[in-house]
Amino acid sequence: MAHITLPVDVPGIRGPLNFRPDAAKHLLGLAETILRQPASLEPGERETIAAWTSSLNGCRFCTKSHAAAARAWLGPERSVALDRLLEHEDASGFSPKLQALLALSKALQSCVLGVTPEHIERARAAGASDLDIHDTVLITAAFCMYNRYVEGLGTREAPESDYEPMGRRLRDQGYAPPA
Repeated sequence: MAHITLPVDVPGIRGPLNFRPDAAKHLLGLAETILRQPASLEPGERETIAAWTSSLNGCRFCTKSHAAAARAWLGPERSVALDRLLEHEDASGFSPKLQALLALSKALQSCVLGVTPEHIERARAAGASDLDIHDTVLITAAFCMYNRYVEGLGTREAPESDYEPMGRRLRDQGYAPPA
């Protein structure tokens, strides 16, 4: 049960976004920028970082919705690696670069001072650019905020059957803020 009066027919972050459309415009714009706009990391990789951060934060709605979006981008073969990451914290199915960026994300998620020069060196050695490192840190930081927004207001999860179509919708339509 939500801690404040939110629209009852919308799960997860959608309830708080409907409650404050003025904030939704900016929050959705940020998500659109960091998850879908052209960047050196593929959208599926960025959605993987969002799902990973959300999983580490224990935010089930965001984990499931962004994992579904990542799967929609990654396809069935690479989705196996995502499932292994989320279920067993095993990133071995991803490229060395994404493995290093996921380790960087975990270090930042667990402690704002957790990122060490070694995390950056490992990412660079695996081929990560400054943009890759920047975007990983920004996605992780943003999803720590989004997860706290969802969980702090006590929003509800979506029915399990809603996540796969939600992931395809996020892939196909994005996070465009309302006009």
